[in-house]
Formats: sequence, structure tokens, C-alpha cells
Amino acid sequence: MSERASAAPSGAASTVNEVRVGMISWAHVHAEFRAKALGEIPGARVVAIADDDAARGRAAAERFGVTDFVPDWRHLVTRDDVDVVMVHSENSRHAEQVIAAAEAGKHVFCEKPVATTVADARAMVDAVRAAGVDGTAAFVSRFSKEADRVKRIVDTGVLGQVLMTRSFIGLAGIAEIGCPPDMTEWMQDPVLGGGGAWIDEGSHGIDLLRWLVGDITEVSAFTANRAKPDLDGEDLAVAVLRYAGGGLGEIGTVWSMNADIGMRNLLEIYGTDGTLSMRATDPFPRVEVYRGGDDPLYRGWTTPHIEPDAAEPHDYGSWPPHTHHYKREVASYVHRVLTGQRPFGPTLEDGLACLSVIAAGYASAAAGGGAVAVDRDPLPAGA
Repeated sequence: MSERASAAPSGAASTVNEVRVGMISWAHVHAEFRAKALGEIPGARVVAIADDDAARGRAAAERFGVTDFVPDWRHLVTRDDVDVVMVHSENSRHAEQVIAAAEAGKHVFCEKPVATTVADARAMVDAVRAAGVDGTAAFVSRFSKEADRVKRIVDTGVLGQVLMTRSFIGLAGIAEIGCPPDMTEWMQDPVLGGGGAWIDEGSHGIDLLRWLVGDITEVSAFTANRAKPDLDGEDLAVAVLRYAGGGLGEIGTVWSMNADIGMRNLLEIYGTDGTLSMRATDPFPRVEVYRGGDDPLYRGWTTPHIEPDAAEPHDYGSWPPHTHHYKREVASYVHRVLTGQRPFGPTLEDGLACLSVIAAGYASAAAGGGAVAVDRDPLPAGA
């Protein structure tokens, strides 16, 4: 990494005044959202785009006013004018690209799931640690206004000891929500994508649960294909989870749901002192909290009024409501890189931990649904 863009230690001043981004691949439509966000956030600039589909990559560069299209991503990661590499390629290609970028001294931002195997994810974590750079996992669901409020509420301890959680996150399907045909094709390929609904949308749900409640140690899961006979994988999955703290959880995910905007993200947390419900993608997104106790002023259900912080770039006039959190995510990332606040977001270690839960779920489903311990051995010390 160039001296100009090296991040200062946490809490220290940084001399960085611009984050120069190189983007690898437009295989995933999230590259479009994040490039749009980068163009609207002061202090960030996309300087080069690489894509093995030259027509797709050149079209993206033209749309976003990026002068340098690089046919080979290997040349992009070694450029002196690139500080951060964003990876939006097919899931199975992430590892090679992230590792090469880290070895070239670049911070890396990687679409989720960070890989298709635990071994690849561990190699990515090892690479960024060895290089002394930051590896960020793109768990964008953390950045909805509703999820942010849930995190703040849970961290106060007002719910008491968490007993049980219920999560549902799903889609009408990759093609059905408007993803491009090339993305639909590789996402539905079990080799390139890594699986079906469980690894795709399930990753979001698992990361939210780990972020809010804690590590998951055991999984019992079932997968099925009920509505997409041409899909070589599952279009729904249901799992029961055990947390390190002793609580239990449920998570369901679907690629064949039928509901208004074609997606849902619902969460319930039941604690000894209260209950919380989040509906992040409803027509009227909201968080609801029930508190018990002796004080009648705070007892009962409340619905916090959620507004963005004044300092956040929430001028979303041209953004569809279900994409708002991508700008919040990118704005947070750019701010943290500019100010040297590390880590720069959910880490590749989080991505590895999530993939370990995904792998345990697939192993459980393959064995008929019996409980499978989540492999903690691949996780680095302190993760």
C-alpha cells in the first residue's frame, strides 16, 4: 500500500484525504450500488475497474466516469494509485483475488459470502493478517437504520439475558428481484455460488445474529427445493442454532417467497426482561420493543422513531428504499478509512465465522438434520 493511504492506528489521526478504490468485477449487482455510493460520498473515488467480462466492465466504467478499465484484475491490485480493492466477483473467485490484493498491500472489501469453503475463507484471513491490511466483509444488513437501532438497544442490556431468537431473511429469487441474467446464472451454479438460499441470504441472517447475540456453536438444519425445480440447490432452509451464551435460535431463508418488494428481513429477540421485533423490509420498516419491570413509565410496547444521524449522508432521493443501507455501509467504510478507525467494518474474520456456521448447516442437512458443532478451529486466535 502506498504510504499516502496507510491507515493510522485506532484512535489516531490519519493523513489520508482520499480513498482511491479499484473495483474487481461487476458479476454481482452490489458493485453497482457501491460504485454509485462512492460517487456520492466526499473523499472517495473509483480509479479503476477490472472485469473478465470486458463489455460489462467497460460499460460500468463508462457509467461511472472511470477512465481506466483493466482487463486483468491482477494488474489492478498492484497499481500504486489503488488504496482499497473492492471484490464483487463470483463467490468461488473471491479467495484468489482477496489474497492477491492483500499480498500487494491493499485493504480489501469483499462481497459476502466471503468464499464458498471454510478453507478459502481461512486463507483470506491469514493473508490480510500477514500483510497487515484490513479485510472487510460486506455484511450490508448491519447498516439498515433498523438493524443499527436494534444493536444499540441490545447493547444496553435492556432485554436482559437473551433466551431465544427468531430470524427470517429471504427473496422471491435472484432473477425475480431483478438481478441481471449473468448474475442469476452464476448465483444458481452450486460451484460458483457455493449453494442456494442458505449460503446466500442465510449469510445475512447469521451475521446479524452473531453481531447482536454472539457466537453460534451448534446447528441443526434442513434444506429443500420446493418451488424451483431447475435450481441445482436449495430454495429454502430452516435451522435451529445454539449460542455460546446458552440461548437458542431459529433462522429461515427462502429463494421463492411471494411478497411485495420480493424480500423480507425479520428478527425477534426474546430476553428475560424484554422482547424486540425488527421488520427491516416491510412497507413500513420499524423496530418494536417490549419492556417489563415495575416502572409503569417504561413498561409495555414502544416503537422508537428512527432517524439517521445528522452527519450521515442520507440524501437518498434517487435510491430505492431497499438499497439505502448500501450507502450507509459505504459511507461508514470511507469515513473509517479516512480517519484510521480500525477495523473498517465487519471483518473477514466475521466472514469466516459466518461461513463456518453455513458449512455446519449444510453438513447437518446432508446428514438428515442432526446437530453439528460449528468448527471453531479455523478461527484465528481472538476472533
